[in-house]
Amino acid sequence: MRPDFRADFRPMTRALDDLAKKQIPFAAAGALNDTAQAAQIRVKRELPSIFDRPTPFTLNAIGVERASKGKLEARVFVKDRQAEYLEVQETGGTKTPKKRAFLLPRGIRRNQYGNMPKGAVAAARAKPSTFSGKIDGVPGLYQRMKRGAAKLLAFYADKATYKPRFGFKQRTLKTAKAVWPSAFRQRLAKALSTARK
Repeated sequence: MRPDFRADFRPMTRALDDLAKKQIPFAAAGALNDTAQAAQIRVKRELPSIFDRPTPFTLNAIGVERASKGKLEARVFVKDRQAEYLEVQETGGTKTPKKRAFLLPRGIRRNQYGNMPKGAVAAARAKPSTFSGKIDGVPGLYQRMKRGAAKLLAFYADKATYKPRFGFKQRTLKTAKAVWPSAFRQRLAKALSTARK
């Protein structure tokens, strides 16, 4: 997931003298970093409105690679480990399990983020009242209840389908287009005032 935003600062710098033009790389690098950071902050701030109770790990998904005078490129990206599950939230599509099936929670205890706690399935399976099977056509992990009833703890799915909802590229590009012009003007003004002292 890598949005592509290219900034053209030539129209804002044509009238500058040679001394001022030497400050452009410093100003551009600073403005690129300001823009990238603004995009990172915006996406992180909006994650709770996109996903239901995102975990701290998901909230820490957005990274920034900073620009420098010699490399006028800043990058806003989703970190590799989080991209493993956020990519499909950006593009939509169908995922198939690495093993036999996905185990999706239904009646099993969940944590504050709506996920099954680590070890919850193993703990459930260790109970004598729990079994894997299919009831009324629904394969899953069940718990035997009184009077012969069974409670569905989690069900097995051979695929999961997602609609695009993250909007990472769109949000990042929108922020970049809004922030860049003023960020560059401010950074250039600061660089010029420093150079002429």
